[in-house]
Amino acid sequence: MGEAKRRGTPQERAEEARAKKEALRPAQLVCGHCKTAFGEFDELDVPGLPGIDAVFGGQCPACGNDVVVFKGAPNAVAEAMIAWQKMLGADAQLGYQSSDGRHVPYEPGAEPGDDAGGAGGAPRGTVH
Repeated sequence: MGEAKRRGTPQERAEEARAKKEALRPAQLVCGHCKTAFGEFDELDVPGLPGIDAVFGGQCPACGNDVVVFKGAPNAVAEAMIAWQKMLGADAQLGYQSSDGRHVPYEPGAEPGDDAGGAGGAPRGTVH
């Protein structure tokens, strides 16, 4: 308890946790199916995913597909993404969101810088 007291009151710690999550929130999500960018989405409560700092998701306003973004350590994001694909089956459109906000298809064998997305086998950026 002594460590927690040094970090502030319960309210201050809760506000700090909210601020950390908000800093991870992307400005927009990009649908992997139709490539539509949209800004109205929610933070999803998914406790207990090691290496995952935050998960955001929403429904594409253009085509109705669900879009989910995992934020965290690259290997943990890749594992979560693959688990999500297995859960959804063939309907999943895996990829990552580049730093300029584009959806880039995830192709595990691609070399960095390839036209196939430059994922290099490990996702870079935000995977969704």
